[in-house]
Amino acid sequence: MSQFRRSVAVIATLAAVAAVPATASAKTTAVAKTSVASVEINVDKATTAVKRLKRAVRLGRSTVAKRELKVARSQSRAASLTARRLANRATTPAAAATAAQALTLAGTQYDTLLETLTGLVDDGVAQAPIAGAIQPTLAGKTQILTILTGLLDEVPVSVQPMIASIIASLGAGDATEVTNLDSALNIGNLPASIMGIVTQCLQLATQAIEDALAMIQGILPMLPTEAQAPLGAVLSQVTGIVGNLIPSVLATVTGLINTIIGSLPIVGGAGAGTGTSTGGLSGIFGGLLGGIVGGGATGAIPGTGNIMSMITGLLDGLLGGGSGTGSTSPVGGILSTVTGLINSLLGGLLGGGIVPAS
Repeated sequence: MSQFRRSVAVIATLAAVAAVPATASAKTTAVAKTSVASVEINVDKATTAVKRLKRAVRLGRSTVAKRELKVARSQSRAASLTARRLANRATTPAAAATAAQALTLAGTQYDTLLETLTGLVDDGVAQAPIAGAIQPTLAGKTQILTILTGLLDEVPVSVQPMIASIIASLGAGDATEVTNLDSALNIGNLPASIMGIVTQCLQLATQAIEDALAMIQGILPMLPTEAQAPLGAVLSQVTGIVGNLIPSVLATVTGLINTIIGSLPIVGGAGAGTGTSTGGLSGIFGGLLGGIVGGGATGAIPGTGNIMSMITGLLDGLLGGGSGTGSTSPVGGILSTVTGLINSLLGGLLGGGIVPAS
């Protein structure tokens, strides 16, 4: 997740504090402000440490890299702890919404740290501590997603679709960590002592996305109505075979999920299609979601029939080696089929397709 997207999420989260209903007591409002502000401070410190970590690795400064890694992890944990404490103490819908905002911010930071660690593990500097930090970071993000899901029934109805969308985007909006780890293993720069750790982390990261897909399937009725049909079609076809997907294809499928969510009107805070008011917490959560997915596309999401036909093509590529795609290898066939799927979907969303990345 880019720094720009995280910054948007921070701004939206802090703005949400002002939206606590007037019926809340002054003491409750003050506690909420302090708690959310505390999460934001921890996230800012973690973000700074992550930047310094990247720079230290790039310059080959192992001691500095280890120090900044320690700071990034401790500040990310502190943000998570405060957000989880808010969730445990939430006894009203407003308090639950505040906790959800704090959890989103902390979860976004975990996501950023996870992508950074998996991207640096094969760079030769501080590999052992970086590799050792991947699994607990992944566990921290997973814990936040689980708590967010548990809050869905507690928050105001008006923000349930946004929080469900946040869960979907954070959980399975991309597979950067999977592709990073797979690349690290394939490049061959890892010492034997690190290879086993990275292999295990790849398995855990893949499993985490598979679990997130199952979680999304469970909260599908709470997602915005525009997203339910296309996401339901994707999930019903791919959840049973995720463990057999190569990382690059898994990344494409999760990118498809993020594209669907990013195209929703609520991403811009409008609240369209939710059947709820567009003001207050609803609009703010829309802005928060936009910060996570990086803004939405314009245009309508294709209907279930079109999605089903495209997913059927995806399965043909997965199970039949991509016959008819012009590729001579099974992997090439799968990639070509998924690329066609994304092109077809984006054709409906944006009025045109995409050019496959080289």
